Amino acid sequence: MKNRRNYSSSKMNKMYGKYFIVTALAIILLSCNSGRIYTANSEEKIEKVSMPKHNSKFFKDITAKAQELISANKYTPFDTLQSQKIERSEENSEVFISSYKPDIMTGNEIYNYLQASTMIIGASYLCDRCPNIHLNCATGFVIHEDGVVVTNYHVIDVKEKMDISSIFASDHKGNLYPVSKILSASKANDVAILQLDTNGEKLKELPLAPVELVGETIYTMGHPFYNHYFMTKGIVGRKYIKEHTNVSKIAITADFGQGSSGGPVVNENGQLVGIVSSTLANYSNRSKDDGDLQLLIKEVIPVSVLHQYVKKSKE
Repeated sequence: MKNRRNYSSSKMNKMYGKYFIVTALAIILLSCNSGRIYTANSEEKIEKVSMPKHNSKFFKDITAKAQELISANKYTPFDTLQSQKIERSEENSEVFISSYKPDIMTGNEIYNYLQASTMIIGASYLCDRCPNIHLNCATGFVIHEDGVVVTNYHVIDVKEKMDISSIFASDHKGNLYPVSKILSASKANDVAILQLDTNGEKLKELPLAPVELVGETIYTMGHPFYNHYFMTKGIVGRKYIKEHTNVSKIAITADFGQGSSGGPVVNENGQLVGIVSSTLANYSNRSKDDGDLQLLIKEVIPVSVLHQYVKKSKE
């Protein structure tokens, strides 16, 4: 009986040992799925690390494509892009934009229309837990069919020490394009204009409205918390100049969250009226500790600001 008990104890120890190994591997694999997404607090743009709730096959596929492009050396190094960001600071992109006005669309028509021009913008990086390439997730949109994309400055301005190789953009079909050049960048206005290497492929551009209008109905699209191509609806609630910075902003009632940075805001005609930028939290008693959260202001860069960095509209 004693030998049998020793045998059972040994068998159980082996089983627990295997269970521990499997569990440890699972934890390591899960930890490598953490995504880095860009957002902003009430005063400054910051980077936060978050576990994606929707680690979809779609996102895994474009991440694999990024790995292939990097392995084939078909990308522009991140350090080169950062140098261009400094060189092109507050410069005009010299891009000629369109300002045609489509007919008013239904919500479903707007969704399909926006989806065709909205991009996922992601920096490729190596974490310290595995040898695989990861992509973070922000948003951008096309303003010229030759692969010119707009996003936020804080999306391409990574402050944390990360092993970043480059920046990529994906469309809703999963086509992945490396960012080949930064055409213009404004830290003050939180705007960046990027050139993609599309290998001659034409992309669907968004026309720019001449000006943003308070009270007009708007739609926005982005990738909040890895919920890709998520559209919301609202109005332009306010237009104002930010204190201390003298920068123009608009506030909208359409919702957005982390991962939506750089996303398009369009009117019912599908013309761009703004660029998603940041969320401002307002508490009663002006205190996060002593008050209640009462209002989340969704802050947007108005299209009138973007006009400063592009050329006059096409005839």
